[in-house]
Amino acid sequence: MSLRTAGSVLVVFLWSVAVVLGQDGWSVTYTNQSICALKGSTVELTCSFRYPSGHKVTSTFWFTKIETEDLGQDPEYAGRLEYHGDKKKDCTLRITDLRERDSATYKFRFITDQEGGTFTGKLGVPLSVTVLQVKVTGGHQDKTLTCSTTCTLTDNPTYIWYKNGQHINKPTSHQYSVNSYYSDSYSCAVKGHEDLHSPAVCVVGESCMNVTYTHQSICALKGSTVDISCFYTHPSWHNVTEVSWFNKWESGVTKDLSLNPEYADRVEYHRQTEKDSTLRITDLRESDSTEYKFRFTTDKARWGYSFPGTSLAVTGSQVEVTPKWSSEYKTLSCSTTCTLTDNPIYIWYKNGQHLDESTSPQYKDPVSSNYEDSYSCTVKGHEDLHSPAVCVQGQSCNRVTYTKRRICVLKGSTVDISCTYVGYYYATSSFWFRSDKSTPEDLTTDPGYAGRVEYTGTYRGPFTLRITDLREEDSAEYRFTFKANNIEWGHSFPGTTLSVTGLQVKVTPAAEGQKTLTCITTCTLTDNPTYIWYKNGQQLDEPTSQQHSSNMLVVWDSTVDIYSCAVEGHEALHSPVVCFQVEVTPKHYSKYKTLTCSTTCILTGNPTYTWYKNGQIETVKTSTYSVYPDAVDSYSCAVKGHEDLHSPAVCVQGQSCNRVNYNKMRTCVLKGSTVDISCTVGYYYITSTFWFRSDKSTPEDLTRDPGYAGRVKYTGTYEGPFTLRITDLREEDSAEYRFTFKTDNFDWGHSFPGTTLSVTGLQVKVTPAAEGQKTLTCITTCTLTDNPTYIWYKNGQNVQGVSSPMYSISSENADSYFCAVKGHLSSAAVCEYSTIVQYST
Repeated sequence: MSLRTAGSVLVVFLWSVAVVLGQDGWSVTYTNQSICALKGSTVELTCSFRYPSGHKVTSTFWFTKIETEDLGQDPEYAGRLEYHGDKKKDCTLRITDLRERDSATYKFRFITDQEGGTFTGKLGVPLSVTVLQVKVTGGHQDKTLTCSTTCTLTDNPTYIWYKNGQHINKPTSHQYSVNSYYSDSYSCAVKGHEDLHSPAVCVVGESCMNVTYTHQSICALKGSTVDISCFYTHPSWHNVTEVSWFNKWESGVTKDLSLNPEYADRVEYHRQTEKDSTLRITDLRESDSTEYKFRFTTDKARWGYSFPGTSLAVTGSQVEVTPKWSSEYKTLSCSTTCTLTDNPIYIWYKNGQHLDESTSPQYKDPVSSNYEDSYSCTVKGHEDLHSPAVCVQGQSCNRVTYTKRRICVLKGSTVDISCTYVGYYYATSSFWFRSDKSTPEDLTTDPGYAGRVEYTGTYRGPFTLRITDLREEDSAEYRFTFKANNIEWGHSFPGTTLSVTGLQVKVTPAAEGQKTLTCITTCTLTDNPTYIWYKNGQQLDEPTSQQHSSNMLVVWDSTVDIYSCAVEGHEALHSPVVCFQVEVTPKHYSKYKTLTCSTTCILTGNPTYTWYKNGQIETVKTSTYSVYPDAVDSYSCAVKGHEDLHSPAVCVQGQSCNRVNYNKMRTCVLKGSTVDISCTVGYYYITSTFWFRSDKSTPEDLTRDPGYAGRVKYTGTYEGPFTLRITDLREEDSAEYRFTFKTDNFDWGHSFPGTTLSVTGLQVKVTPAAEGQKTLTCITTCTLTDNPTYIWYKNGQNVQGVSSPMYSISSENADSYFCAVKGHLSSAAVCEYSTIVQYST
């Protein structure tokens, strides 16, 4: 029989004996004459069998309708049958997670190796599956509650009663007398099966206190997302004051799950109507396995904390191969520690290639015991949560195992995505690719990753994909593939999903006079990072409750302070400090305009504002400012003490006021090359202009700076871009460059941020690759602007057909190589010998 191994659970059974006798010593003895069990519980059908000596039992199974149809092959029972018997005399069957449609008469049949050696226990065991219901009878004041079932439960169970979600200690029988009250609801359960309670019912009317859960139990995959839902009611004259979900309580005090650090960034509350609530938990962990309950409070009552909720079990998946010993054919099962909810569809992979889909966790056919082949399974809709690939024979089959299924990292940082390959043969070639491409494309040839991708790794060691200077558009699933002598690893096997996020500060009200700042991301950062908080640009070092708590910070709302956050080890990638924006109303022409300095709410206290008109400071100190809308004027705002964090300048009338807009905020170019840094200004006539470095104590025209002598040129008019051209670039030219101008009436301010220039050289880096190969990478200290085309040279000759920053060569190569960027200078040469790597300088 294809049944699961037993676990430890509560069992319903009835002790009596029914014997089915046959001729010449054939018999099946059922210990249970009939069974009545609760929906969702577990039942055990105990039996034994006999047969004449000289026979050997070859097959045993249970059935309900047709003698030849083994229940172990019925998808209705998938994952719920456990055969505790053997092929000698014990034929005990356990059925878990009972359903009402399981009600039937169960019979046992066995077959021996002799002709005519079949026997069936004809009587069988009748099983009835029932649910609990509370029936209300009686007069207007006094009511009798009865916990009823459609069959008589065995073993004289002890009953438990709940009133408004709270356990009542006294009654233990199936009946309970109460006084009528419109707000009250009652529910019953059987001791030992509290999770299988009846629905709560109102004693009077239909709008009493009540909570109904959509599921009593849920089994979900580790790493997935689960929704636990309920509906609740209360008398119409009650007003709800608080709702929450919880999984822990002490002395009647429940703890809101959304405030639990273990669930930080993983818990959300949702609702569609006024009378429903859904708890969503993302990135499920096995430690999340527990019971979850909903509680609500009105202005007149509160729902109890002891009423059973929804039990969540979190499981991984793995492929079970039977038999364990050497065999020509093997049976594969996608095994979980609990029965997955909602009858999932299972997907199978062979050597990384999509193979088959089925509603049964057992693969449809036995598979041959090939030492090279590996198999993995997953559930449709959760392909990234697949089981580890396993060998059907031995331990040296071809398989890829990713170090992490999901990674969340910061924008601008570097990530390593790794996997191990174990195979029957050495890999002859390998590469990484994005799964969202129509056909697998080696990342080293993708222009979007030019200069940012590096491969490392060897056979049986980790193969690693490193991506630098991460961008949000790099968010994707990355997969590894390889070729060996007789195999190409499939492209459909799920890999590692990368999410790239920035940091933001979210502000929510806290206690009186306080606010809570939360350092938020669009995904949960990998490896439980340590957060760093900054106040007015200074790091907060003291980890006190008022200053630091994981990614949350509680602050007083009494002073004007500006906060930002970062992650330890990535301090340069901190959140935006403040985002100011000037809003102009009304939008249409008006004699006066109102300017509002708005922020994205990470300021605390009551700040004093600073306003600028055409880059010059004004006297207004409030967040709003009424102005006469002169078409030539632009305005920006800041907070006093943080004037360097001003907003972009906006026009109050039209779009052609005096202001500066830079074409690029950052640019990275090659040492020795030429760069153009450009900006546009308003349409009014300008009397003089110049460019300057922001790191100088006073603005100094670059054309007068000896360090730029003969290398700087200005071009442009007020109608087009003003351009700073710097030739023969040097690494010391790396700086921020700003533009300023004069008109008849004013000088443009010098504090507006400009364009940051980074100057880099080229270098060839040599790293080991697959067996017998090395990878050459053309590297820079920053990411070159405009996705350049790379050129490689071997012994001074252009290598045709290679345009990516990476190039693979043989380890036995004794040639010299260097790289260049199309239209620019080349790197120093690197010489490759059989055992020595030598860099030219």
